[in-house]
Amino acid sequence: MRRLLSRLLLPAAWSGAAVLVLTGCTGPVMGLLEKEQTEQDILTIRTDLDGIDLDSTRFLAERDGVEYFAATPLDGTGTEGTVCLLVEEGIGVGLECTPLEPGTAGPTIRDSRATVVLLPDAFDRDALTNEGFELLHPNLALRPADAGA
Repeated sequence: MRRLLSRLLLPAAWSGAAVLVLTGCTGPVMGLLEKEQTEQDILTIRTDLDGIDLDSTRFLAERDGVEYFAATPLDGTGTEGTVCLLVEEGIGVGLECTPLEPGTAGPTIRDSRATVVLLPDAFDRDALTNEGFELLHPNLALRPADAGA
């Protein structure tokens, strides 16, 4: 009986250890959001952003007077795993939020000048550059509108 019990417990112990190891190896989808907010990370325009945790904004890049940020929604809004791409230009802020998963492109904003996409830390950036995107930041790619679809 004792031998049978130890045979049953051993696989359970190994599977529990495997879960702990796998859980410990997974990091944030976007490590930048885990860092402390700096002065550069704070949006100039802080209106019309209901539902966005303004303490979570992180500066990504600037191009032609347009600033790009990542942020997260407020806690408790039922949007766990969701990350937002914010585009600040002139007097307004463009915003797109979607779940962000390793290996999958995140929120995308398109306008008459460019397509901008937020990227998780684990992503094949070569595939994007082959499609005409330029990496402005490890977590941000931009393709001019005249570069094709």
